Amino acid sequence: MRRFRRRRRFDGGLEGLVNFRDLGGLPADGGTVRPGVLFRSDSLAYATRADARRLVDDLGVATVIDLRGEHEVAYLGRGLFARLGVGYYPAPIADVSGAEDLVGHYLAMLDEKGDVLAGTVRVLAGKDALPAVFHCEAGCDRTGVLAAVVLGLLGVPEDVIAADYAATAAAMPTIHERVRVVFDRLGLPPRPPSVLVWAPEAALMARLLDLVRERWGGMEGWARDQGLRAADLTALREALIVRAP
Repeated sequence: MRRFRRRRRFDGGLEGLVNFRDLGGLPADGGTVRPGVLFRSDSLAYATRADARRLVDDLGVATVIDLRGEHEVAYLGRGLFARLGVGYYPAPIADVSGAEDLVGHYLAMLDEKGDVLAGTVRVLAGKDALPAVFHCEAGCDRTGVLAAVVLGLLGVPEDVIAADYAATAAAMPTIHERVRVVFDRLGLPPRPPSVLVWAPEAALMARLLDLVRERWGGMEGWARDQGLRAADLTALREALIVRAP
């Protein structure tokens, strides 16, 4: 049985990270997602010194999975985590074919970047990877896709996965303002007004999960199609599920 060293419970209150949360406690197949070992976040480049200290010293984060593209990392950096000796796993998944809508874009990530996503599953199932945090820029789209993959493979109900995706809506006003400041600093053209008021809704993720079921028969079918083995999924579940008594 895998052992985890004693850690403090995450209780919010970070300074620079506005979309950081523990996926622990969600209902899963045979129990609940283990608390304190898997976190999702907006870009860790925005972590303050106090944030970084809490993630490393209090939460014990051992691995950072970065879903941003190479150009984003080059422009925006990795912040303090580039110097903290925490394991770093780049997993860019955004560079995919065009789609008619956001759900189609998410589906293209699962299809065209399935090998990258499957690689992150193997990382999370590895012996020394946890606790881990995965992030993109806002912690919404790419992070939402990876969360859907992992939670789906853990047997988290689809409505719960969709609700977790939609929970990012509370952070979006702050994220939109932060992106505006970054765009101004880099001399990039402003984003359309419609983008500045957008927020994720559970129905978007629910539709993606419907499409996954139609195309692959569910997330496990997707996993098999990407070459993940039964042993990989068993290791992931043993690491991330607290079994009910």
